[in-house]
Amino acid sequence: MASAGPSGGSVTELASSLYDACVSKFPADHNLSQQDLLGLDIIPKNDLTLLLQCTQSLVNQNLLRLLQTRNDKLAWKIIPREDAEKLQNLNPDESLVYNVIHSMGRSGIWVRAIVNRTNLHKSILDRCLKSLEGKNYIKSVHNVKFPSRKMYMLAGLAPSEDVTGGAWFTDGVLDENFINVVSGFIEFSVARKSWHEIPDKSRNKRLKTADGSVAVKKESGGTKGYIPYPAGYQGYPTVSTLTNAVNQSGITPVRLGEESVTQLLEMLCYDNKLVSLNNGEVYKSVMNPEQVKARQARKPDEDPTAADDRLVRNGMTEVPCGHCPVFNLCVPGGAVSPENCEYFETWIHEKSPLSF
Repeated sequence: MASAGPSGGSVTELASSLYDACVSKFPADHNLSQQDLLGLDIIPKNDLTLLLQCTQSLVNQNLLRLLQTRNDKLAWKIIPREDAEKLQNLNPDESLVYNVIHSMGRSGIWVRAIVNRTNLHKSILDRCLKSLEGKNYIKSVHNVKFPSRKMYMLAGLAPSEDVTGGAWFTDGVLDENFINVVSGFIEFSVARKSWHEIPDKSRNKRLKTADGSVAVKKESGGTKGYIPYPAGYQGYPTVSTLTNAVNQSGITPVRLGEESVTQLLEMLCYDNKLVSLNNGEVYKSVMNPEQVKARQARKPDEDPTAADDRLVRNGMTEVPCGHCPVFNLCVPGGAVSPENCEYFETWIHEKSPLSF
């Protein structure tokens, strides 16, 4: 029979009250200290001996897990009742393996790491893993960072993005088509918020009539006009607004988080399609919406020169200085200088000005 505490309640009753108070007051991942438990006012007169009896009772019931902190102080971790019931149905080896896998949470653990932490023989460990997997207590997961490693985690948990690779991986394989669709949508969305559309200017076309006279016909310019917004413009999109736009667009079967969208934004900045402003708070596009739409509609095999369209429209690749083999030797007054460069003079007079 359980011994009675100073208040007349048994250790079992006090332990049950202590457990219920811990569950209601502390989160599941909190490491309970001695002060935490005494602060619940469950143990009469803060009797340390009685407290240790109660915690040991809960440890024996698999409702608490005993830990040792870095400063060699005792601590306890709450185990949900459903997990405690699972542990009661396991033999000591299976319980040991289950606790190791449980401690890794959504990250999972490599089989070799389980061997190192449990010191079990490989054959015994394999038997335990097979038994736990058969009872649907654990499951094997595929880690995109270590595809050759066999890893395990609790059956009821969803793997973390570090394990699955996040939204951009499907069954452990990078989904390039999905990435291209979402990144294209993001670039066009940013372009619409980065450029101001101006009314399309019409132009006059001279036509010769049947009687020999000349008539003037107004024609549309054919493409929309855009100008960049001035400095201080506050309408550039944020990561949050772009994430909401992607999730509401219907182009993705899963709901994306801001971390996943940020990864695409960084990729687009690296490709010189977007520019990050205010340390990544907002983004603007390099091209206007019409240019983005035209580039996305063009197939790679339609124009062999389209693969590096940025170079065609880059001023430094058009001016002779941009591809001059002796550019580093060119200095004012030197043997090679802007004053005596015949190519530069020719380019100034013969080439039409570039538009940016």
